[in-house]
Parts: sequence; C-alpha cells; structure tokens
Amino acid sequence: MDTVFQDILHAQEQEDSRLFCSDADRLTAFCGEFSNAQRLLAQAREKGFSLSDFFSGAPLPAGLELPVRQSQTFYVKKHTAVQRPYMHAHEFCELLYVQAGNCLQTLQNGDSVTLEKGQCCLLRPGRAHRIERVGRNDVILKAVVPCELFARAAQGIELPQEDFVVFAPISLFAEYVFIRLLREDYLHGMYSETAVCALLTLLLCELARGRAQKEPEAGKLYAAYFQTELDKASLTHFAKTFGYTPAYASRWLKRQTGRTFSELLREYRLQRAAALLASTDRSVEDIALAVGYKVPSALYKHFGKHFGMTPTEYRSALRRR
Repeated sequence: MDTVFQDILHAQEQEDSRLFCSDADRLTAFCGEFSNAQRLLAQAREKGFSLSDFFSGAPLPAGLELPVRQSQTFYVKKHTAVQRPYMHAHEFCELLYVQAGNCLQTLQNGDSVTLEKGQCCLLRPGRAHRIERVGRNDVILKAVVPCELFARAAQGIELPQEDFVVFAPISLFAEYVFIRLLREDYLHGMYSETAVCALLTLLLCELARGRAQKEPEAGKLYAAYFQTELDKASLTHFAKTFGYTPAYASRWLKRQTGRTFSELLREYRLQRAAALLASTDRSVEDIALAVGYKVPSALYKHFGKHFGMTPTEYRSALRRR
C-alpha cells in the first residue's frame, strides 16, 4: 500500500508540473477549473492581469470576481508543490486531510487556520479559502465531492452543518479510508463508482463518530474559558480557542445549554460581580471593569434586571444579615 500510495503522489506531482508548461495549457486548465472562467478572463484583461500572473500566485487585483471551482466528478489529489495560493470558492464539497506536515489556510475573513498531521476539514459549497504554499514534507490530500454524491454518501449521518468544519485528529481507520479513496479514484478499477460511494460513507461515519466522542461537556468548557479569558471573552474568540467556527460554537452551546453565548457570558459576569460585592470592598466601578464590562453603567443595567436591585443595594442587603 505504501509503495502504491507514494507512486500515485509522485505521478500527480508530475502531472501538475506538465499542466502549466504553456499558455494553451494554462487556458485549458483555467476554463475547465472555474465555473465563472469567462467572466474572470474578461475582468482580468481589463486590469492587465494575465494567466501567468494567476498561476504564479500573484495577488488578485481589487474588484476581480472570486474564482469558483467546479467539478461534476469525484476525485482525490495531492495538493502539489506547483500550485500557487489564491482565494477561491467551490461548487462542491471538499475534504482536506493532512497525511504529513501541516496545511495553512487563509479564510476570506482573514482568519488563518492551520491543520496539523492527522487533521481533516470539510468545506461546503460557497466557503472561500486559500491554501498556502506546501513545503517539501507536507502531504495534503484533497477530496473533491460533488454535492449529489456527498448527499448520497452522508445520508443518515449527523454532520455539522457549518461551511467549514475541522475534525481533529481523525482515526487511523479514517486515514486508511481516505488513502483508499485516493487509490480507488486513481486506479479506477471495476465497480469504482460504487466503491467510492461506500468508502466515502465509511469516512463520513468515522469523522462524525470521532467528533461526537471528543465533544467536551459544555458547562465545564465555557466555565473554564470564562475563568481565564473573561477580559476578552467573545463568541469569535471562544470558537477560535477551541477550534470551532463561531456559527458551530453558537449552535453547539445553544443545543447543550439552551442558552446563547451572550446569555452565558452575562450570567457568569453577574455571578462573579455578586461574589466580589459580597467578599470585597472594591468599588462597583472597579468590579464592573474586573468582570469584563467596558463601562460600569452596563453592570448596573444588567445587575438590576437579574437581581432586582442595584449592586450597592445588593452589598448592603448582605451586610445587614
């Protein structure tokens, strides 16, 4: 298996190296790769941006439409060394697996995500990203899965619905299935289409199982986060800290606790403020800043709604006991 795997990776490197040898090859590759190729070509000509510029990885000029990759067929390929980084979206689902080294991606909002060895991510249609240049020891496998095939293979499997999901780390069996998909696609033997769908279902089952088993208890997770990160707590920061997207983190917390991140954060701040009012002589203004409020008036507002009295009245009531 190792010899066949290495032979396939080497062959794909050679194929990609030959693909970009001439302007005619570049044009054929460009038109076949992108659903909006003709509009991109017209816009690029107006801006003096050539195909050579595009395939060299030069930054796309301002105002150029985002390239949208297309494919009606399933395939698995190594992200080869000749490929240059550019921001793009897809019409299909894409699974990225880091078999060795790491994979640095830049998302359209500017966030960077690094996948380490053994990690996998799923990008759904429309999600824009850029895979940065690979190093000599990086082996990144890309599975391009048309939406119809993905829906068929994933039927009955509970997967996160976010457009960017990280599975980390995946099991050895999942790695075996991913590599088997690469081999099945490249060799294309008898019953290959049936085998690909079956293997893809196995892979998605394994990814879903692994994520479910590793999902932490919500109460412990957000409590530990608030204890250490209260001064900069936000849904975006919380999600990034634990490797989620903000949308997934929001839905996960709501499903696990019945409350939103904002509600959990507000409650924690108020309980912490109440504890400080009871145990210290610090001013209300000082306590407001200590629990993460930018202005003391916000603590007064939320405290009154939650406890039915002002912070000062709360402290006085405790001391009268």
